[in-house]
Amino acid sequence: MQPTSPTYRILITRLLAVAILTVCCLAASAKKTSAGYHFKPVNPYFDSVAARVLDDEFNRRRTPETAANIEKLQKTAQKGNPVMKARAALWGIRANQLGAASDSCISILEKIKSAVPKEYDYDHAVLAYQLAGNHDRIGNYLNTYQLLQEAIPVFEKYGDDYFLGNAHLLMGLMYSSIGDPELAVEEIQAADRHYRKSGYPVNRVYFFEASLDPDENHQLRLLKKSIATGGDDPGMTIQAYDNIATIFNRRNQPDSALHYIRQGNAMLERMIPDNKTLKILLDLKEAQTRLSIGQTDSALAIARKAETANSAFRDEYWEPSIYKLLSLIYEIKGNKELAFRYLKRYQEGFERNAETIQAQEIPKARAREAINRQKTQIAEMEQENRNARNRFYIILLILGIVLLGAGASIYFFIQRIKMRKIENRELRTNLEREMVIKRLNMENFERDMKKKDCEISSSVLLLSNKNDVLTQIGEITKRYYDEGKVPPEYVAQVNSLVSDSIKGDDEWTRFKVHFDSVHPDFFTKLKNLSAELTENDLRLCAYLRIGMRAKDIASMLSVSPASVNTNRYRIRKKLGLGKEDSLDDYIRRI
Repeated sequence: MQPTSPTYRILITRLLAVAILTVCCLAASAKKTSAGYHFKPVNPYFDSVAARVLDDEFNRRRTPETAANIEKLQKTAQKGNPVMKARAALWGIRANQLGAASDSCISILEKIKSAVPKEYDYDHAVLAYQLAGNHDRIGNYLNTYQLLQEAIPVFEKYGDDYFLGNAHLLMGLMYSSIGDPELAVEEIQAADRHYRKSGYPVNRVYFFEASLDPDENHQLRLLKKSIATGGDDPGMTIQAYDNIATIFNRRNQPDSALHYIRQGNAMLERMIPDNKTLKILLDLKEAQTRLSIGQTDSALAIARKAETANSAFRDEYWEPSIYKLLSLIYEIKGNKELAFRYLKRYQEGFERNAETIQAQEIPKARAREAINRQKTQIAEMEQENRNARNRFYIILLILGIVLLGAGASIYFFIQRIKMRKIENRELRTNLEREMVIKRLNMENFERDMKKKDCEISSSVLLLSNKNDVLTQIGEITKRYYDEGKVPPEYVAQVNSLVSDSIKGDDEWTRFKVHFDSVHPDFFTKLKNLSAELTENDLRLCAYLRIGMRAKDIASMLSVSPASVNTNRYRIRKKLGLGKEDSLDDYIRRI
């Protein structure tokens, strides 16, 4: 039985990142060591101690003397400059890398990186690489990519093959994590070239190649190579033992699987006995293997030991795998209660890790987008450079042609200038004449428009006065009727004539024609603004357009001023005007 695949992938990714970071040499040295570091000297004593630490790192030695030297550097840096403090702090992080939280490391690294002067570009590159590794551990793949892109050109500048190998290997891990195996293979191959040039072991290269190779036989061969070349690299080698055991379990060869698990435990006990992460990894694999061959009690004892270690370690990544294994063991033993209890814990851990996996998909997608975007930008820049070279050659050709005809061109150019002066004078005179004519036409047009507006206003006012007179006639006739001086037939005829005359549909039609000649498309624009406007609404808008007052409009329409205001309110709503908007100004702008 294997751990749940999403959780297992997260764990393996984290272990791989830790393993890569374990070999990073973060020291300052005035002289190059076997790794060829390029730190600028800062202090004779500090640099000499740093050189010893750096040599231990490159040769993958972990001794009490290394820890003592790191402590010396930290004490010396307390009275030193920002570069010494930054390097000493960096070694402090390196000494506790396996057990340190990535978020804490990132915070410290960013702070010390900002304090290092810009001229120490090699320090900045190493700090960027270390930051990239910590961001990769927690799934910040976009940050990982950007930081490696910052560091790699500096390492190339100094010809540092060791750090170039580390950086390309970490880039390969990042590409593998975001689901781009082709680019991952390219980066791992680049790491292999740089490691071999620097004389550094290539066991990590074999390990990563195995993780990306779909052929199981190739995987097994590459993992054995990784073990053969990684004897002094326990973090990566123990994972190789574990992966080999997984392959033999899939082949139903438990004896071979247990053989490699025992070898892994022996290396763990010999080199890093306190590493709980790798111990749990091997214990789980051994428990799974023994369970597959029916050694249920032995599998249970090992799984319970892993559970106890994980409880002290508080590593949430392991919990689902441990609980699922214990649930299966107890189910086989017939203890349904414990089987259900661990199955429930497994489900809770699985859901928690599933949320983590889902949350990591966003940074993965962002990293892929950023990489594709940068590649596109590089391609565009290369194309632009080619275009620039072509333009340069074309310009040279044109300049040659121009120089050959320069003598003749100058003569014709001078003649042309003289002709243009004459043409410009004539053109300026014509333009001035046209401007005068245009201004006079505009003045005449505006005068005609004002005159027509006045004529319309006068016509409307005459109509308004006519309606007032007709209304008064109607009122006088009614008064005479009330006094009994005229017969009702007379009153009816007068009221009919007055009413027909006041309605004046013919007069409105003539007014509309006249108005259209002065303000063309006014009514059409109004209807486009609101299809709800009625004929009476259009009539009221026309009166507002020529500046009539509400009292005059009321007289024209034989309604009260209050009715006019009501109609104005309705028109405002149909036109969608707010309280602060003026209807009159709005109508005049149409």
